[in-house]
Amino acid sequence: YIQMLKRVGNVIETPVAYDQLTAEQNLNYYCKISGVVEPDAVSKALAFVGLTNVGNKKYRDFSLGMKQKLGLAIALLNQPDFLILDEPINGLDPVAIVEFRELLLRLNQERGMTILISSHILEELYLVATRFGVISEGRLIKEMTKHEFDLMAKRFIQLEVDDVATASRLLDSQLISEYKVVSDHKIHIYQENVLIRDLIRQLVYEGIAIDQISFEGENLESYFKELVTSEGGN
Repeated sequence: YIQMLKRVGNVIETPVAYDQLTAEQNLNYYCKISGVVEPDAVSKALAFVGLTNVGNKKYRDFSLGMKQKLGLAIALLNQPDFLILDEPINGLDPVAIVEFRELLLRLNQERGMTILISSHILEELYLVATRFGVISEGRLIKEMTKHEFDLMAKRFIQLEVDDVATASRLLDSQLISEYKVVSDHKIHIYQENVLIRDLIRQLVYEGIAIDQISFEGENLESYFKELVTSEGGN
């Protein structure tokens, strides 16, 4: 049981650290009480979350985003396989939210880490999660993959461009076959795992002017409300 716990990291909604200590000092303390002996554990954790250059700044002077990053660094000291996060982006500004999201994606994609997130900010969850569980009044009432949700909600990427014909040929060349031309300037892409940044780069390279790219269809929040209401929950 103890060995299993060592493979788990966690970040609570309000991370706990010592106000009078720096990021490095806090991590050194947590290494001691957690039995982490790797000599470079602290430097690696600081580098990963982007707190290497905070110097002698005390925890009490950290922004909320920096505090969340330090909480994540503490959770990563023992190199866990499984990470549990409780409302990790509550109160963060938009820039801090994006930075934290990118850290989580890196942990999953580069380290193969499984991450369990408890959050009420559902649209942000949609950007990172691959599987969803809906809990109402302490009961798990629905579990589904992101693909299953997209099928139920009929989610799609709406692409508005000046040259639909060229854009369609580009989609075909990128093996994106699940799309529909709905007007002279609009395409709906239904295919899963389309990387928006790569698609934009290719469109620009081909000289196609992009007027707008957006996600359309029922969002996770409206689906959640409908599901909970149908179950008689609050």
